[in-house]
Amino acid sequence: MFGYLTTNYTELSREDNRRYRSWYCGLCNRLNERYGNMGRKTLTYDFTFITILLSSVYPDENTVIMERCPLHPLKKHEATYNGFSEYCADMNIYLSYYKYLDDVADDNSASARKNADRLLPFIRDIEEKHPDKCGCVKEELRQISLVEKDNILNPDLGANHFGQLLGELLYVNGNDDLRRLGFHLGRFIYLVDAVIDLKDDLKKGHYNPLTGFESSSHEEMLMMVMEDVDSAYRQLDISEPILENIIYSGIWSKYDLHKRKEKRHERSL
Repeated sequence: MFGYLTTNYTELSREDNRRYRSWYCGLCNRLNERYGNMGRKTLTYDFTFITILLSSVYPDENTVIMERCPLHPLKKHEATYNGFSEYCADMNIYLSYYKYLDDVADDNSASARKNADRLLPFIRDIEEKHPDKCGCVKEELRQISLVEKDNILNPDLGANHFGQLLGELLYVNGNDDLRRLGFHLGRFIYLVDAVIDLKDDLKKGHYNPLTGFESSSHEEMLMMVMEDVDSAYRQLDISEPILENIIYSGIWSKYDLHKRKEKRHERSL
């Protein structure tokens, strides 16, 4: 369920695209500094979003550097990071570890097993540093796994558990508004992921909570959840064009691509 909290770069100004890349590179820098090249490989858009969100609600002292990296070896580029980048680097590693374990369980992926083994030495330290966050991640993922094993075709169950997980990741300084936003964003991500994967899951005989639901209701369901996301975001009373681009446009990117592929397939029949 990674990769949904990304920008629609075509609708961002040049300056906001530059600022987003700087935050993205800053998180990459922290992952590399703390976890080496393997850490850099786990970099996600999702935790870039969380870094920008937390930094917008609680402005922190930022470090801005010019650096080169393996992807941009010839020209220096700007990288911005702060204390929230450090936190997001830790949780990016932690979620990536469990994502690799999930891939091993689903497909017996040798590469995922190898990647999980590479991250394992970092996991205990992260758990000691963030016990509440890590405890919630493990428990909510366990609950989602139980729902799947029992083949419970109630999409709200898994969506609520993933919402609780993301809500806990966003919950800092006792801010219930952040937790509420995370909960509704997590619900949307779980459900839109299920919509996109439905046909493949049915072909492979994999669990999908939307099995048996009319496809005509999928978009209406997603729109209803996004109304809750909008309401929760407005409660934060912040103004950040990058966040608004992600929440109101970028988060739909994979779904829009899915719909275009479906239409092309229908025309080819």
